[in-house]
Amino acid sequence: MSRSPFTFRLVYHVVIVCLGALQFGYHLSELNAPEAYISCQARYRDLFHTSELVDCIPMNANQIGLVNSIFSVGGLISATVAGRAADKFGRRGLTMINCISYIIGPAVMSVSTNFYVLMLGRLISGLGSGASLIVIPMYLNEISPAAMTGMIGAMCQEFVNIGILSAQIFGIFFSDFTKWRIIVSIGGILGLVNLLLIPFCVESPKWLTLRNRIHDARVALIKLRGLTHGEVAEADLIEIDDLIESWKDKRLKAVDTVESTGSSSDSTYSEPVEDDDYIQKITPKQIVSEVGKQQESLSAIISSEEGSTLQSNDSVADAPHDFHKISYKEFLTTRRFRRPLITIIGILTAQQFCGINTMIFYGVTILSTLFPTAAVLVNVLISLLNCIVNLAIAPLVDRVGRRPLLLISIGGMSTSSFLLAFGILKNVMALSGIAATVFVAFFSVGLGPIPFLIIPELTEASSVGVAQSIGFTCNWVAVFLVGYLFPILNQLIGGYVFFMLSGIAACYFVFTWKFVPETKGKMTFEAVWGKPLDASA
Repeated sequence: MSRSPFTFRLVYHVVIVCLGALQFGYHLSELNAPEAYISCQARYRDLFHTSELVDCIPMNANQIGLVNSIFSVGGLISATVAGRAADKFGRRGLTMINCISYIIGPAVMSVSTNFYVLMLGRLISGLGSGASLIVIPMYLNEISPAAMTGMIGAMCQEFVNIGILSAQIFGIFFSDFTKWRIIVSIGGILGLVNLLLIPFCVESPKWLTLRNRIHDARVALIKLRGLTHGEVAEADLIEIDDLIESWKDKRLKAVDTVESTGSSSDSTYSEPVEDDDYIQKITPKQIVSEVGKQQESLSAIISSEEGSTLQSNDSVADAPHDFHKISYKEFLTTRRFRRPLITIIGILTAQQFCGINTMIFYGVTILSTLFPTAAVLVNVLISLLNCIVNLAIAPLVDRVGRRPLLLISIGGMSTSSFLLAFGILKNVMALSGIAATVFVAFFSVGLGPIPFLIIPELTEASSVGVAQSIGFTCNWVAVFLVGYLFPILNQLIGGYVFFMLSGIAACYFVFTWKFVPETKGKMTFEAVWGKPLDASA
């Protein structure tokens, strides 16, 4: 197309869907600033007038770790089923379901009076977060123009960063014994706003195509491209239909792969495929000959209030059918998926085990020993830098590539973590502050945005849902371990914990160098992995 693919409709869809990622980031960091007040830590009582009402929930270091990490248990639970749920209910449908958790969880937390109710609220919020981190990258990948896939995919992490920054800013104003409940309540308001706005987004056109709802997919693409009656050229319609045909071809390849391995006979997820009429290809000449007819109906399509649910004659005649979806057992045991499996698990665990959540969960606690009166403000500035760096890096994902940015990110985090440990142990405030800032900045260079967008690029359409679930299940296990163990290890060994994180990051650098392929500009499974992978089990 001659017009820019970056339309208002596309921006709207990206922003509204990424509100789920913003809420994930918000809930990750919502307890960071007010942690000392929520947990009734005595050393902070002196900062308040004795006449003020103290509203807090007594917790020790172990309980603080549990409250933070239980959020990841909720994410782990939903991550195991979110891939399948996204295939069944649609990307938009699952996003709406996630909003319910984002509303109920903060509501429970805001009225909690003891440790267990507070944990329950965090758990419920985690349920929405786990599913969001799976469905949002899928949706962004499926609505993005080919030239903008990396940049738009990076928006998921950008909105996570905005959520973290928002929680830190609210922490400046509401972190005390009387106002901390406002911070947790804001999360529920965000969930309600997201729930009210998401119905105005179209369903993923790729998901609609794979469900054999071709007319609805065409409508969704017309809306996402910002086309209006009278502006649509023949080239517009040809490009849209070519894109739909490419998705249908991927469905065929997935079915052919299953049939060639014979695995479909015993898969509980296999469903019958339509006959050849369903997959009949339309050539450009046929499309051009029908342009007049499509132009006549275009006005009605665009003016529809709910284009993604329209039913045309052909979509009514053909009931929706799923293409064969790879089962968890197939993805875990089939040799064809072994290298993608190892790579996905490695990248998704690296995102957490390199230590970023030590700053997100406990940044104020870490910095308070170095900057006793300005820890919250310093943490906000670090989070702001995180947002800026991620936004600046977003266009480079499609230019530089995924693998180089991952290597720069992990290498930088390993080095800065080592310097942070040295600064803390030697009480060098300037070094510690700079190292903490650089540590977060390097995370935004690669480990922040790329794991969210790379999974669909490492595997094929039939296994994306399962791959997302497995990858983010491992990610949430890592979130739990870091969130729970860090305050305990920090209490036991202090700054030496960052030496340990530096060593872990160095190991992941070697892993990335050896096992992670470049996916930039590679449109097929075989192109990514260099040669056809053995399909036998």
